[in-house]
Amino acid sequence: MMLGACLATATVGATPASANSLASLFRQGSTQPKFLPVHEAFAVTPSQMGDELVVQFTVTPKHYVYQERLSLKLPEGVTAEEWQFDKTPSIIDDPTFGVVPVFEENVTARVRLTAANDIHQQEIGIRWQGCAKAGLCYPPETTTLKVSLAGTAGDEAPLPVPVTAQPEVAPIAPTAPTVIANEPVDAQSKSADSADNEESDQTHQQPAPTASAQPLESDEGRQAVHQLDHTLPDSQTPDSSPLIMILLLFVAGLLLAFTPCIYPMVPIVANIVAKQHAKANAKRGFMLSAAYGIGVASAYGLLGALIAWFGQTLGIAAWLQRAEVLMVAAVLFVLFALMMFGWVNVRLPSAISDKLTAGAQAADGRLGTLGGSYVAGLLSALVVSPCVSAPMAGALTMVAASGQVWFGFLALFMLGLGLSVPLMLLGALQGKWMPKTGAWMQHVRTLGGFLLLAVALLLIERVLLTSAMLGLWAVWFLALAFWLFISVGRRSGIVKCIAILPMLWAMLLVYGISIGSNDAWRPWYLPKISQAQSLPDIRVYTLDELDQVLSVHDRVLVDVTADWCIECRIMERTLFGDRPDELHAYQVVKLDITETNEHSRAILARYELFGPPALLIYHQGKLQQVLLGETKPDAFKAALSDIP
Repeated sequence: MMLGACLATATVGATPASANSLASLFRQGSTQPKFLPVHEAFAVTPSQMGDELVVQFTVTPKHYVYQERLSLKLPEGVTAEEWQFDKTPSIIDDPTFGVVPVFEENVTARVRLTAANDIHQQEIGIRWQGCAKAGLCYPPETTTLKVSLAGTAGDEAPLPVPVTAQPEVAPIAPTAPTVIANEPVDAQSKSADSADNEESDQTHQQPAPTASAQPLESDEGRQAVHQLDHTLPDSQTPDSSPLIMILLLFVAGLLLAFTPCIYPMVPIVANIVAKQHAKANAKRGFMLSAAYGIGVASAYGLLGALIAWFGQTLGIAAWLQRAEVLMVAAVLFVLFALMMFGWVNVRLPSAISDKLTAGAQAADGRLGTLGGSYVAGLLSALVVSPCVSAPMAGALTMVAASGQVWFGFLALFMLGLGLSVPLMLLGALQGKWMPKTGAWMQHVRTLGGFLLLAVALLLIERVLLTSAMLGLWAVWFLALAFWLFISVGRRSGIVKCIAILPMLWAMLLVYGISIGSNDAWRPWYLPKISQAQSLPDIRVYTLDELDQVLSVHDRVLVDVTADWCIECRIMERTLFGDRPDELHAYQVVKLDITETNEHSRAILARYELFGPPALLIYHQGKLQQVLLGETKPDAFKAALSDIP
């Protein structure tokens, strides 16, 4: 019943900084925005006026330039004062950098330069970065200009004023890749936990190696033996499509039709059929009830399009992987479950509900027409059936993450259409052969509440990977077992037998807690202590460092990771805590993109990634496979085994 809600689980857990598979999924068959090349989107004209450097930015509409990403690469002995701008920047909530000042129109920047000695035709690098509002952030660019300055030797040179967008030299990267001492899995997860949701203010500086990391001297002196090929394999395409998702939502709507949610609509459809201006017949009854059902579906579709538009404009998907967002979503799903149980009742404010009801009643005289029935359906979707908001929340979360307005409309339209199919049958059959109401409808609703609680637990499980999760799941399975045995199975021996299954699983979960397991779906399983690797893991931060490793090792597994990536923490336990034998032949490289800078953007651009996690498998310098998103152990072993 709650299929639409359950679809949100994968969406909320994966997104946009790292919603790889989802983002790829919704791009199939959709119209892609046509982005301008960076030098057509922005024109940067530098010039020298005395001792001032003047930079004019011409910004194409629907683009902007970051104020804080403007910096300089200066020759030795040259200093700069504070940047001065002829425009006041706008403040936006950028999906990549957060709340930042930007220039959305043409702007001129000036900075005063001072040289200790005379310089003649020395090159200065002006580094800047811009974005398109449609969703593309261009890599940082460098524009050069040769300047001449009179030296101030013997005079007191003015000190540069520190500012946010201060001139700076090129970013400092680690001089060599670093070796990571194999730590216990618990220690690794604690380290990741402490780093969650923290971002460095120094966006151009690479993270320092940890205490357990040492410079990798052995690779520095080795001769490159492989020619590198980073071409993405042709087979790297998602195995799902938006059509499948839309069909699943239609099925979810059909299942919702057998809950009490639909019951308030039945008298309305009966009234529509009764008010036919022509002689009553099945065809006419079906057309009128279909118009009503399409009205209901249209209301849901408009809501879905609106949510998808806001999801794209405000960058909702970029936040969906944060731990605090997952926990808030879990709380919401618990609230939705309480609504399904009937313990919490959420309705529109009476002032709004009364106005909508009055509008629906005013159209009562036109119920016998197609137009009147359609309008009645639009209004009914807002007035009646408040419990539909619980399962629909999952679908709304999914379309918000997709950012595709057409998908948002179509997905929720199909959910509403599925909900309306029984109403169309009611109109066609003139009320004959419809299932009678009874306790079974309340049982379906209660089951939906249990499924929503399961969604909440799945979200919490992505943040809290401890044995405590097994306790929460044990409570859920026990509650489900008692409900099936006592409430549903009072007159059914089959249901009582079915109730034994969740009870047995709850007992397995309790056993898992006793042995220290943290896998709710394999409570008897304990990860083995990882054996010492013949090749210790290497952590790198740039493509140059990565290429150095790739050129000297036959088999390399590149783990694209970040401290704030929740799926990365899960994979650290499930894949690298108990390493398969196939992995021992590989040099494991942790490609760290925790810091958002030109290096991390270059990494994402090379491999066409939206964010971590991703696994890249190289053999003799050639990229063989790319595994996007959270990878399961079986798929991981299969991918390693497929490499010759």
